[in-house]
Amino acid sequence: MAKDFFGRLEETISTTGKVAAQKAKEVADSAKRHNDIRIAKKQLNDLYRQVGEQYFRETMDYPQSEYIDLFNLIEKLKGDIEVLQREIDGEEESPEDGTEEEE
Repeated sequence: MAKDFFGRLEETISTTGKVAAQKAKEVADSAKRHNDIRIAKKQLNDLYRQVGEQYFRETMDYPQSEYIDLFNLIEKLKGDIEVLQREIDGEEESPEDGTEEEE
């Protein structure tokens, strides 16, 4: 009877281990597929961005009418970024002696 009990216990443990290993493999495979999708979507977005940037550069002087508003927004944002960057650069280059300039 003890052998029968231990035999069933061993079989249960073996079956449970196999099921757990299979479940772990399924979870790992699913996580890999999700990661592959995330990577593919990022690559797709990068390609869209590259196409958009190339189209913008090539047609910025004479955009099609449906793109004029978007092109104007892009130019405005680029200008805003330049102004902000100059402000940052000016702060980084400010005198370090602690004196302030008078206006």
